[in-house]
Amino acid sequence: MKRMALVGFLALASAGCASGPPRTALENKTFYQYDDDRPTASGRALLEQPYPLLNRREGASVYVGVTVLGGTVRLSRPIGWTIRRASLAPERRFIEYVSPHGYLVALYERTDAPGDPWREILARYEEDAKAKGVELLGRRIPVATRTTQGREYLGRRVLKGQSAAYVNTSREILLRSDRRIDLLEVVEEGETLREISSELLPVMDTLEVL
Repeated sequence: MKRMALVGFLALASAGCASGPPRTALENKTFYQYDDDRPTASGRALLEQPYPLLNRREGASVYVGVTVLGGTVRLSRPIGWTIRRASLAPERRFIEYVSPHGYLVALYERTDAPGDPWREILARYEEDAKAKGVELLGRRIPVATRTTQGREYLGRRVLKGQSAAYVNTSREILLRSDRRIDLLEVVEEGETLREISSELLPVMDTLEVL
């Protein structure tokens, strides 16, 4: 039942994970370049705390259990993910990870009241996305994680580059618990999302918004 609920998220178009970021990743300043103020080891300890109950192995892959966003989200993440940038500012907490397979995963805290109807929460998100230049190609697809319900979107951004425009495609999922609303993004460079479901399935199976 749980895996069926993830079909909308995991039906990512195209085939095969690459062994590293795409060639243009080093030039794409929006999603792949590390910031000069990226977290130090001591800073990472504040942004992400161990949660050993979610440590697991999936074949040859190792996942570590962590809590993030001030202890309000739990998940099991691939051990190779690196924190790109993050913040613990009240009501603006976020954390962004980069996978060695060339995509970004981010969790952003939203300020929507969790008791609001879905239609109001989704309408506000759609307005925010439009203001940020996101073209929404797919909308309001019901999904679920371990204990959290959500609504999924497919987004497309066109970004200015020095020599040519960059296109990024993302899965954007609003996740709702009784206490808060968060946004999960999975972003790749290019027109389509490659098949990365095998790495993300354990993440979605374990993710909880508390």
